[in-house]
Amino acid sequence: MTARKKPQFTLHLLGLAVVGIVVFMIQMGNTHLWDQDEGYYATAAAEMYARGDWVTPTFNGELFGHKPPMMFWGMMVGYHLFGVNELGARFASSLFGIGTILLTYAIARKLFDAATGLFAGLAIGSCILFSVVARSATADAHLTFFTVLALFLWISDYFQSDEIERDQRLRNVRWLTWFATYAAMGLAALTKGPIGFLFPTAVIGLFLLTEQTVTTLANGTRLQCLWLRWKNYSPTAFVATVWKMRPLTAAATLLAIASPWYALVQWRTDGAFLREFIGVHHMGRFSTAMDNHSGPVYYYFIACLVGLYPWSAFAIPTAMAWFSESQQNIRARSVRFVTCWVTVYLVIFSLASTKLPNYVLPAYPALAIVIGRYFAMWTSDMSSVSVLWLKRGWGLMIAIGLVLLLAFPIAGLIEFGGSTLMDRVALARSVQLRFVGFGVAGLPLVFFGAIGLLLVSGQRPKMAAGSFACAAISLMLILAQYVAPELDRFQTPQLLAQKWKSQVSPDDKVAILGYFRPTMVFYFGRDVEFVPTGNEAVELARSAEPMIMITTQKQYESIQSELPATTRILERMSQFPSRDEVFVLGNGSLKR
Repeated sequence: MTARKKPQFTLHLLGLAVVGIVVFMIQMGNTHLWDQDEGYYATAAAEMYARGDWVTPTFNGELFGHKPPMMFWGMMVGYHLFGVNELGARFASSLFGIGTILLTYAIARKLFDAATGLFAGLAIGSCILFSVVARSATADAHLTFFTVLALFLWISDYFQSDEIERDQRLRNVRWLTWFATYAAMGLAALTKGPIGFLFPTAVIGLFLLTEQTVTTLANGTRLQCLWLRWKNYSPTAFVATVWKMRPLTAAATLLAIASPWYALVQWRTDGAFLREFIGVHHMGRFSTAMDNHSGPVYYYFIACLVGLYPWSAFAIPTAMAWFSESQQNIRARSVRFVTCWVTVYLVIFSLASTKLPNYVLPAYPALAIVIGRYFAMWTSDMSSVSVLWLKRGWGLMIAIGLVLLLAFPIAGLIEFGGSTLMDRVALARSVQLRFVGFGVAGLPLVFFGAIGLLLVSGQRPKMAAGSFACAAISLMLILAQYVAPELDRFQTPQLLAQKWKSQVSPDDKVAILGYFRPTMVFYFGRDVEFVPTGNEAVELARSAEPMIMITTQKQYESIQSELPATTRILERMSQFPSRDEVFVLGNGSLKR
């Protein structure tokens, strides 16, 4: 790296780190935990922290085989620094989110140039889904970081020169680099299991197969080319490629990094952890749509358009520019690597039965690089892209901003036939007044979008790109600092648990009927009994043991006639967005 480029590199990293701190960390603990994932994971980590146990995750006092320990370890460090609260639970995610921004920049800079890296870093740091995940007590930011780290380490050696062929490039990848790459995958496997190793390995393997195709199809007839293409993707070629990826080094590294914890937790739980973790949460989720999280084969196409917003406003011209560059020899290898990265995640998870937007989050840095490349192209030379499609992208951004700006006030304030649109979905008027303000999210899109469109028309592309970055960052701040706290006011389970934690003694039982919310265990700070049937709830109410029971109005009415006369309604609270209320009941033995 030349002396002139070093200050630029440092400034870009510092600037992107500041963006990450502003978007991910400001008021990170200003909302309660959200059900269900944050409630499960933060509670499991809190129970491990309370026991001083770094091995066995539990939830509500029972084995919790959903995830390996890396996320829980990060939360336990956060609890040590900030206490057992929302900030402590989310702190590690924000750090890994910032690290992912910086690694995305480094990869894009290595594969393309500094401008691509800068825009890619901005895109990953100010798109909706990644910004939400980096402020959440979940494993997704951790997994994405270790996945990107593994790929960055590998390409640092492989992409040294454009003049040599695949096999020589592979020989140039040092053993230490292979070890570091697989070590990062081992940490990913400690974050979310086998997918932490299998997916980045598949990205590298698929890319190496495409590399072989390119180097052997340079000459020959069409028939010969077709035959060679088959040979390059044949089982023999696959096995040969796997062998060149040093599988023995991979196995030894993974065993050294990941196996000690897996072996220890298996021993401590008599094999129960892996039966649940692999059997239910891996094989089960792939073959069966669990928790009603299903979707069509194009699910992730739509999910990525939403998750990458507002940068996805330019999805069509970005795809056009990416395809065009893939046909050019000078950048074809870099384009193929990023394309393989995206393809592995989107194709495999599209085939799975259970679908959630965050499953493909490790592909977001690759998609951000695609976006960053498009922004780098038109900011350096507008003639290299379709200006018409560029302006359409700005127009779409403004249009969506106007929809947001107007839709909430129209739905909550204007009456049609004596009722507002929000009335028709059973939202209370007090709730509607808060929702009306959400239209402010459209302001940065309209304001900066109009400025950007004028700057593009005036042939000032770099200033226009700066305007877009301001719009994206402003939108993320509005969502995090205004919309999320307003929604947080309606988190009934969290508010109830937080209030009643101080009003029941340690000897009082806390039971919940027909109203399972993981966050309630976190905010009560104790084990909670989830009652499966109304008959069991009635038996508990009749017992001599002091108890409060949280249930819904509908559940209460179904057992009201069978409850003892001493059962009291201690509190009732609205349950957003349902019209059904939540009741807090106390039995006759409760001293209150």
